[in-house]
Amino acid sequence: VGSRVEHLRIFAGARLLLFREMAATNSQQSAVLRATTSALMKQPPVADVPIDKSQNALQGASLTFKDLGFTASLPNGESKTILEPCSGHFEPGQLVAIMGPSGCGKSTLLDMLAMKKTSQYSGEVLVNGHARDPVLFRRIAAYVGQEDHMPAHWKVREALEFNATLKWQHNATGPSRKNVGDFIDNLLEAFGLSSVADTYIGGAQVRGISGGQRRRVTLARGVAAQASILFCDEPTSGLSATDAELCVKALRVVAKRMNVLVLVVIHQPRKEVAKLFDTLVLLTSNPGRMAYFGPMAQAPPYISACGYPIPDHVNPTDLYLDLLTPGAELDVSDALVAAFAERQKPELAKIVDEAFAGRGQTVKEMLIAAHEQQGMQGQGVRLGAYAVPFHAQLRMLLLRKVRTTLRNPAAIGMQILMPTVMGVVLGTVFQGIGKASFSAPQMQFVFILLTMLSLQSLPLMPVLIEERTFMKHEKSERLYKESAHILTTMLVTVPLSLMGATIQTLIIYSFAELPYEFLPTILGWTLL
Repeated sequence: VGSRVEHLRIFAGARLLLFREMAATNSQQSAVLRATTSALMKQPPVADVPIDKSQNALQGASLTFKDLGFTASLPNGESKTILEPCSGHFEPGQLVAIMGPSGCGKSTLLDMLAMKKTSQYSGEVLVNGHARDPVLFRRIAAYVGQEDHMPAHWKVREALEFNATLKWQHNATGPSRKNVGDFIDNLLEAFGLSSVADTYIGGAQVRGISGGQRRRVTLARGVAAQASILFCDEPTSGLSATDAELCVKALRVVAKRMNVLVLVVIHQPRKEVAKLFDTLVLLTSNPGRMAYFGPMAQAPPYISACGYPIPDHVNPTDLYLDLLTPGAELDVSDALVAAFAERQKPELAKIVDEAFAGRGQTVKEMLIAAHEQQGMQGQGVRLGAYAVPFHAQLRMLLLRKVRTTLRNPAAIGMQILMPTVMGVVLGTVFQGIGKASFSAPQMQFVFILLTMLSLQSLPLMPVLIEERTFMKHEKSERLYKESAHILTTMLVTVPLSLMGATIQTLIIYSFAELPYEFLPTILGWTLL
């Protein structure tokens, strides 16, 4: 028996040693892979240089849409077709450009694919051959809109960390936390934001980073979510040609290295930027119709085969827009739409039908696989709409609210300094009324005090409205619940308001020289 116990101990020790060696080996391999990805993000290669997929790549998600169209209802009761029914299929790891003239339905198509369109539309959209789950789809998708909605007193690094923390399910400490920090550093380097990492986002009244840098922060926040599908609506608008190329190069690294499907609505990129894209979708307007769907590299010979050769030293994307803009001098939009229906549409329909017939991972299976890939088998995978629990959402929101409030002198001034000044002013008006017998002045004192305190929160309305704006965007990305935002506002704003009201009441009361036996009653009503 003693010998058998000794053998079991030796076996258990050897098994534990083997597991430790395997864990160390996996950790070393992960470190090497992260270093390779970091180098690519810091120096994104040009279009001709291939990028290998990482072994730590995300779970792939294909996107297939069939007969997707949208018709808007006008105020006069008539209807207007924005986008005629169209179909297509995108594989994981592709960088897709959606181009066309204004009003062709580019953003409409992107919004429908991203489940951002609230109005009713026609058609079907599948992810890996399965219908989109309205609850879980946002867990594997991220959306970068045209507007930049962020607090002015937020710092660039904090903005990226916010999205990464609320979109990832990971340990709060240890190697996983360090990986998040390393990934944020890579993003800052890739999008040219390292020099302003600790600078305020800024806004109309707060000095911060430039408008182009703010646009890049918004784009980097979308990438920080590490979603399998990334939708970008005109991410390069307002950027210089060089900055636009930098951003698209970074998106290409994310698409190829991390196996992310990236769809970008973009206006006439220069030739070097256009070459970075794998797939091109061309639309024309009045109404929106598809004119080309295929590889970016094959677009010039296709347009030439349709009878419209591209002259030398001309940016092909400029010619595409000239040919597809109705009413333009070179307008041949109807001819290109007809050529698409004859040359590409039948083959594209076969690809779409095959994608509809195939079945890949469901979103639930993707989340479980990603959970196991991160080495968190001991923790339960979250299969709800949000990646992190409510307390983690509240912690991140509370941290942001406290930071931005302390950095904003106006927020402190409106809730503390202004009531103090008003207390002194009103106190001088009612100075010494407590010495007289109870009459009209005392009643006026109580009435004006309660009225002023009731109106004290009005200056906060612009701040609350601004916070509501970026709350709506962040909630649509399933970063946190509305209740977490409301509770955060109450935990920070209400105590400051009560503090200001208390200071104002005490100052006025001391000036009025009323009996202190009435102070608890009056203070209680004023705080209420």
